[in-house]
Amino acid sequence: MEIILGDDRRMKRMSAVLVMAGLLSVTIPGGAVHAAPASETLGSVVKAIKKEFAKKSGVRFSVVRRGGPPGTWDIKASGAYRFRASGVYAADTTTISQEARGTSRTREISIGRKFYSQSYVRSKDGKYPYKSPSRVGDWTYAQNLAGVIWGKDLINGINPGFLELGASHDATSADGGTFEGVKTTLHSGTVTVPKVGERQAGMYFETQEEELAYGGPITWKLWVGPDHLPRRFHAVMRLTLPEGGATYTVTMNMIYRGWGEPVRITAPPQHLLSDDW
Repeated sequence: MEIILGDDRRMKRMSAVLVMAGLLSVTIPGGAVHAAPASETLGSVVKAIKKEFAKKSGVRFSVVRRGGPPGTWDIKASGAYRFRASGVYAADTTTISQEARGTSRTREISIGRKFYSQSYVRSKDGKYPYKSPSRVGDWTYAQNLAGVIWGKDLINGINPGFLELGASHDATSADGGTFEGVKTTLHSGTVTVPKVGERQAGMYFETQEEELAYGGPITWKLWVGPDHLPRRFHAVMRLTLPEGGATYTVTMNMIYRGWGEPVRITAPPQHLLSDDW
């Protein structure tokens, strides 16, 4: 199941992106550019991330995303990733957005190819104009949904695939100042891709041309600590259809915390599983 930017509202609620109020107000100063080649400096970040993958550890994250083509919503989300050698194996994400009918809240758990979700909209008077499943507290279950699987195409500061793409497009390295008490290095750059889309696992990019797909430049910044592990990721995506027309801007800010701390992600109890979507 794949969700492309601009899909209908119900499918939008099934997207799993990534709560942290005030994230957009964080300001981190830049500094002098380092002499080391960007490919080497980002290489050290990729190496550090893959080491965490091999340790089967995890990390907690929060994200704020704003903007985009019609049909997309501003969201706040938070959760955790659990790793295995190949990358993210499990994720638990709660996403919150506002719509005309009320506050939308979706929680999604993926463990391998097993996927559990619950989503509802609650109005100001306490009613539920939308529920999936129809009883609040129950979970839907599915398996082998391609959209929930972590991949090398995700626009994420802990995705080696995206960092390797950035390293190949003249990324730079600079003093990133201090973030949450940690001295950081700032890596940054711009890559232009023909397609940006969205699925449950997050926003993704493609490098192959495709008709009627939103694409354009992604300007990104990544702050990493002395251990080379990401602390904050910021991306601005300017998206336009190939034939022209309006350009939409999507801004995404992610924060990573608790590297190496135990992350336990478990499936919902069997008695709460429902086939009512």
